[in-house]
Amino acid sequence: MTLLLLDLDGVLRRFGPDTAIEDRFGLPHGTLASVAFSLAGPALVGEVTDEEWRTALGARLSDEFGPDRAKNAVTAWSRVGEVVPEALALVRKVRSHHRVALFSNATTRLPEDLRRLGLDREVDDVVTSALIGAAKPTPEAFRRALGQLRVSADETVFCDDNAENAAGAVAVGIDGVHVPDVAALRAALADRGLLDG
Repeated sequence: MTLLLLDLDGVLRRFGPDTAIEDRFGLPHGTLASVAFSLAGPALVGEVTDEEWRTALGARLSDEFGPDRAKNAVTAWSRVGEVVPEALALVRKVRSHHRVALFSNATTRLPEDLRRLGLDREVDDVVTSALIGAAKPTPEAFRRALGQLRVSADETVFCDDNAENAAGAVAVGIDGVHVPDVAALRAALADRGLLDG
């Protein structure tokens, strides 16, 4: 049996643009993502909690935009996103014959997000960078993910919308595939016979 290992964001979950939130609170476009990701490193490898990361984001923004605007903008930005229904349909089809797991560079909030989205019931396992202490695309992250899942690289297909992450999987012997959209995901799964049956 093949393991299908999937990235979450950009593959199975999507977010609306940040620009609407930034417009609402008078922040320049790109501010939320830029500042958030500049602070995200420790949260993505479990050195700080999701709450601590978001608090740090609010503190950084409050220096320029004031505490109330910063807090409200971070609260609005901290949305759960939405499931990509076409991708979920593909996951369900694969899962009828194969094991499916998620591997996400994510903070300690991921389990709650998956519960809220109903995705905790749609996959067999979840690997979170915050819990394994390493983030994609590093080889160590993939080795720890395989260890947690108790599966070998040559049994695994990994799909990610980030080409660098897919290349990181290939570097450790996993069949890593760049899937920038649902059509690419469908093609990747079909090419490997994972939609058969």
